[in-house]
Amino acid sequence: MDPSTIDQELDPANFNPEIGGVVTENQIFDSTETTVYNWHYEESNPKLRQLYERGKASQWNAALDLDWDTDVDLESELFISDPAIEGEDWYKKLTKGEQRRLLVEANTQTLSQFLHGEQGALIATAQLVSAVPDMDAKFYASTQVADEARHVEVFGRYVREKTHGGYHITESLFSLLKSITEESRWDFKFLGMQLLVEGLALAAFINMSNRTKEPLLKKILRLVMQDEARHVAYGVLSLNDFYIDMSEKDRLERQEFVYQSTIHMRDRLFSTEAHERVGIERAVIQDFMHRSEHVRNFRNLMFINVVPNMKKIGLLSGFLEEKFSEMGILDLQDFDSEGLLQSYIEGENSLAADRAKAEG
Repeated sequence: MDPSTIDQELDPANFNPEIGGVVTENQIFDSTETTVYNWHYEESNPKLRQLYERGKASQWNAALDLDWDTDVDLESELFISDPAIEGEDWYKKLTKGEQRRLLVEANTQTLSQFLHGEQGALIATAQLVSAVPDMDAKFYASTQVADEARHVEVFGRYVREKTHGGYHITESLFSLLKSITEESRWDFKFLGMQLLVEGLALAAFINMSNRTKEPLLKKILRLVMQDEARHVAYGVLSLNDFYIDMSEKDRLERQEFVYQSTIHMRDRLFSTEAHERVGIERAVIQDFMHRSEHVRNFRNLMFINVVPNMKKIGLLSGFLEEKFSEMGILDLQDFDSEGLLQSYIEGENSLAADRAKAEG
C-alpha cells in the first residue's frame, strides 16, 4: 500500500457521524467479503440474464457521448429557485447575484455527494461480483461495475470543470457507505446499495433534472438515470422471495439495518457548507432545515423508491412498517415506482437517437 494515497486510517468503533459534519481526508478501513465460486454456468434466472443483456447494450462513453465543450455560465440562472427558501428572511436579504450563487453552490454540494456516493457504489458492486451466489447475478454485477466507474468519471469531471469546486463527503453519507462496504453478507450489500442508496439517488437525480436548465447536466443525469433504474431492478430481482423463509431474528436484523440506513440518508441532507460559502451562518440554516415543512416533504419524497421496494421483497411488515410510519413515509408503500424504471427505457432510446444523429 502506498502511504501517500491514504491520509487517515479509520477506527470504525470510534466513528460517530455528526449531522452536517464532513469527512475531509481519504479513509481506509478493513472489510470482510464472502466469496462464492459457482460452477453452474447455465442460465438460472432469465430476468436477471435479460437485465445483463440490457446492461451490455446500454453502455455509454462519458468522453464521446457528452458535449464537454458546453459553456456553463455560473453567473446565469442555471437552477430553478428552491421554493423552500424563497420565503425566508435571510434569503430575501441576499442580492440577486448572491441568490444565484447560493443555488449554484447548493447544487454543486449535491453533485459532490452524488460523486462520493458513486464511488461507494463502485466499491460495493465490485464486492458483489465475488459475493453473490448466482452466476447471472455475477454477470450483471460486472456490468454495474463499469456503470459506476463511468458515473464517478462523469460527475467528477463536471464538478471539476464546470463549477467553482466540489464539496467534501458528509459524515452521514460516509457512515452509510462504510457500513455497506464493510458488510460481508451479500444481501446486506444489496439492501444498502441497490435498494437504498440507488433508490434514493434515482429520486434525487430526477429532482435535480427537473430543476436545472443546464443542457450538459440534464443529459448527464438522464444517462445516469437509465443505469440507476437497472441497478434498482437488479436489487429487487435478486432479493425477491429471499426473506420469505428467513427466521424472524435474521429478518429483524435486516430491517434494523434498513431503518438505520434510511436515517443516515435522511440526515445527509442536513449540510450547511454551501450556505456558509455564501456567508450565511450555520445556526441559521440548521434552524431552517429543522422547522421547514418544505424540507420535510422533500426528504420524505426522496423515499418513493425505497419504501415500495421494501414491500416488494417482503421486508416491510412488522418492525420496518412501524418505523417508516414514525418517519412519515409509510404512505409511499404503494407508490408506482415501476414508473421510474420507464426513464431507463426512454434513456436508452434517447441515447440511440443521439448516436444515430451524430453518425448521420
